[in-house]
Amino acid sequence: MDSDKAPTMTQIQRVDIPSTATAYTDPVYWNKRFYSEEHYEWLKDYSQFRHLIEAHIQPNSSVLEIGCGSSQLSEELYKDEITDITAIDLSPVAVEKMQKRLISKGYNEIKVLEADMLDLPFRDECFDVVIEKGTMDVLFVNSGDPWNPLPSTIARVRAMLQGVHRVLNTNGIFISISFGQPHFRRPLFEDPEFTWSVEWSTFGDGFHYFCYILKKVGIYYFPSSWKSFKLPCAGIFYH
Repeated sequence: MDSDKAPTMTQIQRVDIPSTATAYTDPVYWNKRFYSEEHYEWLKDYSQFRHLIEAHIQPNSSVLEIGCGSSQLSEELYKDEITDITAIDLSPVAVEKMQKRLISKGYNEIKVLEADMLDLPFRDECFDVVIEKGTMDVLFVNSGDPWNPLPSTIARVRAMLQGVHRVLNTNGIFISISFGQPHFRRPLFEDPEFTWSVEWSTFGDGFHYFCYILKKVGIYYFPSSWKSFKLPCAGIFYH
């Protein structure tokens, strides 16, 4: 949506609204939607949260966008002189249309690939920044009690986060733009298997969205008489 106000009926009719939320988990729905949809921004467009993330993305950063759909997020990043961008989506229709759109605009350096966010096809530690906008929220469709999501939901979210954590460089940044409130997202982000710090900000007037910034740090090992620790969870060495 381009406004902080509730969408009008005219705005709603511009997109293919499914009869049930379950459709958001169906690849057929997305292929059909992207076939006719030229552009749509989930949550907000880049201009609304640019000030929250610009300090974390440098012109020489390698960036992975997860779930590009018909968004223009990668294009907006490119206009900010960030050129090493890879965008992925599960829908071959979305990927083909985005490839054509980028070529028509001369943004030939942006790579667009068909890939599953639950099984990222990239080597370890190959991106400085991973960003998603509303993509992880789809995994919570029909997840049951938000305070106690179904095990299948937890498994999918963990698979996504494990992949993101794996492909991020040490000191890399995961940016998640989400509907999800911190009391629902933090237990997943702060799982002990992940070595990232977690912070968040809100944006939007009236209805707030959340911008999570997760910074990956390394695990440091010392002689067997010393204990290993993760930064920044521990602030000092001890023997």
